This record gives sequence, C-alpha cells and structure tokens, in this order.
Amino acid sequence: MTTPLTDQTAIEYVRNGPLGQSFFAGEQELSSAQIAEGNVNLIFRVFKTADVKKSLLLKQALPFAWRYPDFKMPVDRQRIENGILEIEAKYCPEQVPQIYLYDTENNILAIEDLNNHLVMREGMMQRIRYPKVAGHLGKFMARTLFFTSDLYLSSAEKKAMVPQFINPVLCKVQEDLVFKEPFIDHPNNRWTKPLDPIVKAIHNDDFLRGEIYMLKERYMTHAQALLHNDLHTGSILLNLEETKVIDPEFGFFGPIGHDVGSYLSNLVLGYAAQEWHSPDESERAGYRAWILESLRETWQVFEAEWLSLWESHGNAEWPSDRLRVNYMRQLLRDSAGFGSAEGFRRLIGMAHVHDFWTIKDEMVRAQAESLAINAMYGWAMHRRGFTSIEDLIDVVKIARPSI
Repeated sequence: MTTPLTDQTAIEYVRNGPLGQSFFAGEQELSSAQIAEGNVNLIFRVFKTADVKKSLLLKQALPFAWRYPDFKMPVDRQRIENGILEIEAKYCPEQVPQIYLYDTENNILAIEDLNNHLVMREGMMQRIRYPKVAGHLGKFMARTLFFTSDLYLSSAEKKAMVPQFINPVLCKVQEDLVFKEPFIDHPNNRWTKPLDPIVKAIHNDDFLRGEIYMLKERYMTHAQALLHNDLHTGSILLNLEETKVIDPEFGFFGPIGHDVGSYLSNLVLGYAAQEWHSPDESERAGYRAWILESLRETWQVFEAEWLSLWESHGNAEWPSDRLRVNYMRQLLRDSAGFGSAEGFRRLIGMAHVHDFWTIKDEMVRAQAESLAINAMYGWAMHRRGFTSIEDLIDVVKIARPSI
C-alpha cells in the first residue's frame, strides 16, 4: 500500500533521498506546499526555504483519486506517465518538463517545477496572447504522434510498443465521460440550468449520438499513435517564450485526431468563454480573432511538420502520394469529431472547465456555453464534408448563443 505524502514527509523524502544531494546539493532548509490543482494525484512543491524558485514537484499516484477516494485507480499510471514523458522528450524536448526521478516503490515522479509558467486556460481567461504557442503545439503533436505511428515505426516495433502503454482503467474513464454520458440522461452529468432545453434536445438527438458513438468505436480500436489522451489548455503550462505539455498519465495508443481535436476544441471553449471574460465588445472581438488565428496556425504547423517528417523519416510501407492527401484530410475530420466530443463533455458532462465555472452570472455562463455547444455540434455533424481548417473555423465564426 502506497503511503500518501504530506507536507512534512515530502520534505523528508527529498532531503533523505537522492534528490537531496542531486537537486538541492545537501540543502537542509527545505519547505513544502501541496498543490490543490487536479483531482487525481497528490502534488507537492518542495523548495529551498530561502529561495522559492529553487523548487521541484513531487507527483504521487495513489490507488484512488485523491480528491475522490472512492474512485479507484491503478498506480501503474505513474509508470505510463514517466514512459510517455521520456518518449516525448526524445522527439520534442523543448515542450516537456524535465524528469529528475521516478520512484517505482512509492509511485512518485519528481519533475521540473514550471514556476515561471502559467496554465494556458488561466492565461486565456486573462486574454494573454501567446505568440509561440501555436508553433510549439503544432510541432509537439506532429513529432510525438508521427514518431510513434506506423508511418515511422516498423510493424514489429509498433506492435511491441502498444502493450507497454495499455491503460484500461483511464481509457474507460474517457470512453464513458467523453463518448457516452454527455449524450444520454446520466447522473454524472451537470450543466447550467438555463441550458435545460438544449441538453434535453441533445439527449434526444440520435443522429448526434450516432456520430459520437462512431468516434467512440474509433477511439477504442484505432491504435494509430501514442497519445497524450488528455491534451487541453489545462495540461499546458507556458509563458511568452516557452510551452510545456504536462500530465500524460491517460496516454495509450489511440487515434491521432483525439489529441489534435481535444486541444483545438479547448481553444474554442476559451473563445466562447470570452462572452464574459472580455466584457468590452471590441476587445472581445480582437481576442477571439487571435484564438482563431492560433487554431489555424496550430493545424498548419502540425500538417506541415507531419508531411515533412513523412517525407524525411517515413518508412517504405506507404508508396502513395495520394495517400498523404487522403490521410491528412481524414486526420482533419477526425480532429473535428474528437474535438466536438471533448467539448460536449466539458459543457454538459461531468468534467467542466475553469473558463466557464468562474462565470458567476448563470445566464451569462449559459449564453457562453450555448455558443460553444453550437460550435461543437457543427463540428460533429458536418465534419465528413470538411476539407480544410477553414471549415472548422467557419463553424466557430457563425456560432451564436442560443440563450
């Protein structure tokens, strides 16, 4: 049984172990503070008492979600997170935190404390424009996904990797929370009260449900590449110069469009939430324009990097120029579909986001959320006809609140 860390035992763990000599170089005056963000893992910041910037994070996996002790979870997720971070660091080191220690006995991961960075979701709520994030995320997704796909790996290499990252419990969480529960009357769901008629219509819409369940089947059966599997603006820490992707513990081999779409749809959630976060109409229009340009640039960088890697590093199993056109078009459509499912779960499912729950006025919150719902509905129902990123953007541009 893993013993949960406390503020005091986190200090003792660092001081009396290898981190005390390597990272803190024998420093005895250490302090610790638990970080409350997140629902699943215990996270402690351990730092030099005289210099808070000299710090690291201890992330401990317990056999349950620390905020919800009745929700049992495998501690093996820490092994998966460590393994994915190592692979991501191999192909895109600039975009992941440094690992200092992985302790298999206590299920503890010691990682870089990105204390000069802000959670992207929070930055967007403050209307900060990040000039490099689109380039960083487009490159990150292209490189980490391409180099774990069949386009690069040999058939034998790929099949040997897949079972190393089988993640049944956390995948089941996503299967239920993303692809099932928001589209039926389920006790886990919650939403803003004025959305009642919209939610009822969604629960009665079997055409929408049929589209989402097709994506669920693809999520469960298409082991295209090693996914982060929880890639959204809450799992990105950044500043004006750097972008870091964190928390890949949900990772497994799945459909590439799930990662890409999850990130793009969270940009749309930030876009919709500006209904309240940008009370000035001209300021709101300006920031929304930046979000849509970031969405466009992210896909363009992703697509260009992907095709460049395919040209320079692809294996010889795919001798077809036409395949590349078809492949990228299918990735775009998959991204729109998976992005819509992620958006719906954040709006009318169980796992809501800070963009909206910080809006205290219920009617304003419902207006912003209904705009996002309409955009996500458009992505889900029209994705089969999408041919370029402009199609996704156009759906967002014409979306309006329904409340």
